[in-house]
Amino acid sequence: MVTLSDARAAFAHLPYLAAGKRSRNILFWVSLSTLFLMAARYAMLASSNREYDSYDLNPATHWNGTVDARARSLAARAHNATLGFGEIVYISLPSRTDRQDAMHLLASIHGLDLHLIPGVDGEAVHPKSLPDGGSHLRPAEIGCWRAHADAWRHMLAGRQETMLILEDDADFDVNIHKIFERLSAQMQHNRLRVAPPTAREIEAAPYGLDWDVLYLGQCSDYASPRKDLAQAYIDHDAPQRAIMHEHFISMLQSLGVYGKAIGKTRVISPSYGPVCTLAYAITRRGAQRLLLNLSYLGLSTAVDVEMLNQLQAGAIRGYTVTPPPFSAFRLNNEKDSDTKKQLSSEEIEQQKKEKDEKEKDIGNIAGTSLNIRNSARHAMLVNLDRTNWEDYERVIPSKKGTETAVPVADASEEHVAQFSGTLEQEKAASKEAGQAPLEEVTDSSETPTPSVAASNSSNPSTDSKSKEAPADSQAEKTSENPTSVEQSAEAVTSPGENTAEGAGDETNQEKSEETTEDMTDETTPGEDNVKQTKPKEQEAVTTAEDVSLTIAT
Repeated sequence: MVTLSDARAAFAHLPYLAAGKRSRNILFWVSLSTLFLMAARYAMLASSNREYDSYDLNPATHWNGTVDARARSLAARAHNATLGFGEIVYISLPSRTDRQDAMHLLASIHGLDLHLIPGVDGEAVHPKSLPDGGSHLRPAEIGCWRAHADAWRHMLAGRQETMLILEDDADFDVNIHKIFERLSAQMQHNRLRVAPPTAREIEAAPYGLDWDVLYLGQCSDYASPRKDLAQAYIDHDAPQRAIMHEHFISMLQSLGVYGKAIGKTRVISPSYGPVCTLAYAITRRGAQRLLLNLSYLGLSTAVDVEMLNQLQAGAIRGYTVTPPPFSAFRLNNEKDSDTKKQLSSEEIEQQKKEKDEKEKDIGNIAGTSLNIRNSARHAMLVNLDRTNWEDYERVIPSKKGTETAVPVADASEEHVAQFSGTLEQEKAASKEAGQAPLEEVTDSSETPTPSVAASNSSNPSTDSKSKEAPADSQAEKTSENPTSVEQSAEAVTSPGENTAEGAGDETNQEKSEETTEDMTDETTPGEDNVKQTKPKEQEAVTTAEDVSLTIAT
């Protein structure tokens, strides 16, 4: 890097250039060239390191190497299903299936694998199992401690070296993988370490292993007395200042980040005053120390405050990322807490009345997350939004008046003629043949058999206004002349031919008239009445040919 003394040495020769002394002019140009080469080298290094651009607020330690290819490859593990940690678990009470649904929705969208650690009802914890000094804790505090202790024990039962622990109301940025890739690169070149990285860390630990707890979702914080221990780096997915909580703005300023740098900078610093256990990572050695100090040796207060006490006492080592990558998703109603008593229906109704019209509770849509630039929970609503019918209209515009009427046929019929035109076309064909439209047929008391419907649809010239023989009488006639059924399957009436639809016997006409005696006769110009019957003297004999024609129609 170009120092102030280099610049002074280079520009100290400017007066000699004006004096015209050749030897000193040469010295000036040499110095100027040196300055130029130093600037070029600095620009080249900055360009090669632009993906993980970082600056040390107070350089106090060692291992300041650049981000090499090995570190980049290791940092890329943040794009896997566990963000580069050995496992991701989340704690949720069995009764909060609503929060569990949300967590698994987020995980499926962002390619994460989550393992559920069941939450614990503090009242169900046996008094003898409480740590020394924990008998005075409230049931909610006991349940929270026990659930986190179960998560630490779960890690020790496996073989992973690191684990990320979340609570079930966590929210994060949609670019979560990129955020943790940058964090990994910084942690591998951590300038706050007190010992150089081991060979194991260099080869297979994206976040190193020199810490016990890594805070990633604290709700408030304050810096340690050693404010010179801080490593700041550029993160373009850091939350803007307008949506950042004042706790973290003050924390950044106390560590030396001011002005426009707030909103695009994150800082890694030694953990000292973090509150809440919304999101944090632990190493294997960290899980051992937490179980030792917060269970085996005793517990005097809530688990997050007890962890803070152990950090300040120096019993465990932690790093804190400010502002945190995780934030609590808040609905601003009674569902935000698992410990407060359930409100009665009268209390809920009273709360709704007290709210302004614009601030009424509308569930997850109205939820908020501070310290998140692009909330994954809000983005999920857009990601899974579907406008099905609008998509159809956009891609396949509807054609008005071309709806196809498909008659429903009996599956037992072997030959069924399907109508392939529109309703308007059928009406026009009926009018050309001198028939009434389909909707004008008034005899709705009888349902035509499938063969009759097929014959009508295949032969539009047939008199559709004529009465159709009832199904019972047709069955009787079929039994009298079984051979006529086979003939009717292939019968087609040509335009102008007489059909037997209007030649039913007296019995058929009497039944039809009884069922339609309250209905008025409808006629069309130039056509006979639909209900017109034959004189009784013409109905004395019904031949087999008439039966066959009747069935054919």
